[in-house]
Amino acid sequence: MKKLLTLAMLCASAIAVNAQTEKGKVILGGTIGYSESKNENLLYNSTQTNLDLLPTAGYFVRDNLALGLGAGYSRYSLEQKSAESDFYNVKTTTDYFMVSPFVRHYVNISEKFKFFSQLSVPMKWGNSKVVPKEGVADDTNTFKSKNTSIGVSIEPGLAYFPTKKIGIQLSVNGLSYVWNKRVNKMNNSLDKGDKDNAFNLGTNFLAPRIGIQFHF
Repeated sequence: MKKLLTLAMLCASAIAVNAQTEKGKVILGGTIGYSESKNENLLYNSTQTNLDLLPTAGYFVRDNLALGLGAGYSRYSLEQKSAESDFYNVKTTTDYFMVSPFVRHYVNISEKFKFFSQLSVPMKWGNSKVVPKEGVADDTNTFKSKNTSIGVSIEPGLAYFPTKKIGIQLSVNGLSYVWNKRVNKMNNSLDKGDKDNAFNLGTNFLAPRIGIQFHF
């Protein structure tokens, strides 16, 4: 009898731990991310900011494994101030529409905490412009471009469940690869522009993403 009671308690505990992330559950929510960095040297000073707003929806295809999609807005801004001349003081702003399919896997820590890792493929399309910080911006001194970005990223995170239907999550950058293409706009026409790619490895705790998820 004692063994049966122990087994029943273990089964009940396992069900409680997996209640929010069991097969067939739906998640709706989103994340917000913001980061700011500054660079100062003898040639120029710069300030870079990034803002991401990403509503998401997902479905648990099995216990602790969800497939989902996010769609939202991203903004990148860079202000540069030259130490030599105000002529080189410029501000770059890029506004993106973003789509990001993802796979998320949870690992149980306790009834209210779960570790998760997420593989996502963020895709961005947007417009960028570079304008002088001094004087009046017009067609003669404003540089514009169309930007496309496709990446792959792996992000670790921690989820806290204050109730059975609400999850609060915190994630950070992990491993990522990004391919970028820029097509320049000049005199109302487009040129071939350029392409580049970047590979990043390392966790950045200064650029966390905070999100809330509702589990149904």
